[in-house]
Amino acid sequence: MPFTSPRPRRLPTRSARRDDSPALTGTTPRRRGAVRTSLQVVGVGALGLAVGVGATLAVNGLRGGGDPVASVQRLDLPATPAAAAAGGKGADEARPVVAGTARAAVQRFLKATARQDFTGAYRLLDAAGRKRYPSAARWTRAQADRTAITGVRVGTARPAGRRVMDVTVQLSHPAAIDPFAGLVPARTVEVWRARSEGGGWRVAADPVSVRADLPSDQRAPDAVTAWVQRLVGCDLQGATALQVGADLYGPADLAEAPCKQRGRWTVGAPRRFDEAAEPEAYVAAFGPDVSSWARLVPVQGPGTRFHVVVGPLGDAWRVLGTDPVQQTR
Repeated sequence: MPFTSPRPRRLPTRSARRDDSPALTGTTPRRRGAVRTSLQVVGVGALGLAVGVGATLAVNGLRGGGDPVASVQRLDLPATPAAAAAGGKGADEARPVVAGTARAAVQRFLKATARQDFTGAYRLLDAAGRKRYPSAARWTRAQADRTAITGVRVGTARPAGRRVMDVTVQLSHPAAIDPFAGLVPARTVEVWRARSEGGGWRVAADPVSVRADLPSDQRAPDAVTAWVQRLVGCDLQGATALQVGADLYGPADLAEAPCKQRGRWTVGAPRRFDEAAEPEAYVAAFGPDVSSWARLVPVQGPGTRFHVVVGPLGDAWRVLGTDPVQQTR
């Protein structure tokens, strides 16, 4: 409900007291000064008492009545200086996590990472990892450069030294091929090392090894065959659906040949990308690791021969572009 604030009353001004005021009649000037001082002291004391009582009543009123709040009798301060406590580790990251086996430690570590509970994963880091990342905040920032995890399957564990175990796991990832991340395989087979520390098992910050679980090379020719068939029918939209992206790398005229040249087209067995005649565009786009996961698939037409460059996107091979074949005499 709207309301209007009342105008504050103007307090009456007090005129200056005359020296011959009845309250001070009969006193000498020196005596009158002492009396003024006494009255001022009494007035200040009374004002302080009134403020204290008012504050107490206000607090009790806010608390809804009841017994008055007792004053502080004891104040416990942390032993650690305030500045150090503010910049130190939080209670969650400092609390130890006990994992009874190496497999359990790795599983909990990676599952926490998968659900982006980076503080939980940090609490399972071994001593070397904590030295490298002194706080959960630094550990969390480092995860921005790592591949996201969508699934964890823990395999076998084998000894790798005294109180050290290597655990093999299969991780699932959001598959992608792009110029920024390069290849993100749908699955990787990784080995993570765990150490027995502090009455439990803790995990190293990085895996011992990582291997991309790629689809079989034998499936690459089928993907290229389907792509060429659509080009022969000049179905560019259908061919684009079998590519990594709308734009192709390599000479554009080679991809146009099946639509222009009528006749028989054949697809050969896949080859390693190391045999590419013009790999520069692919290396520039996806980095030098492209040679480890891309494949060349030979294509032969009525008057044109070239390689189709394919990459693994999830469980399928997709077309990245073309690569010329040097003619031999």
